Amino acid sequence: MDLVQLGKNISAKRRLLKLSQEDLSFEMNISVTALSRIEQGKSDISFNRLLQIAQILKVPVSALVQDDTSADFSKLSSDIAQIKADVAVIKEVVVV
Repeated sequence: MDLVQLGKNISAKRRLLKLSQEDLSFEMNISVTALSRIEQGKSDISFNRLLQIAQILKVPVSALVQDDTSADFSKLSSDIAQIKADVAVIKEVVVV
């Protein structure tokens, strides 16, 4: 398992859910520094810890270990931002 890619996937999913590192580390009962090292791929991670992260982020473990997950999360996040911008424009048009 590529720890750097795993860390990127965890970080991307966390950000997609609008969770801070503080939020996730609190739920995991670990320090922010420990979570940061996991997200940077600088720390080994046990299967139990990976399972815990997946449960908190509400995704299967496979979604975190796949190489293309990070790109999927980034694309989805970008799509959500575009939809929000479109809705804001529509609201302005309807109000005017």
